[in-house]
Amino acid sequence: MRTLNSIALEYLLRNDSQQNNHTSEEVTRETTRIEKEQNVKQKSLLFQLYELEEEAEEFLA
Repeated sequence: MRTLNSIALEYLLRNDSQQNNHTSEEVTRETTRIEKEQNVKQKSLLFQLYELEEEAEEFLA
């Protein structure tokens, strides 16, 4: 899933790479790295929410 930030970053990197004659592979590699980082953060946040939900259920039980 591509986020608005990763799309914007890909656009900026692509424009920068055209000006500096960088390859599009570098843009793709950097975008992929950022997307992976975002996915890890999203999963981490989801896991934290799940833990909080379990703690709330234990607290209310």
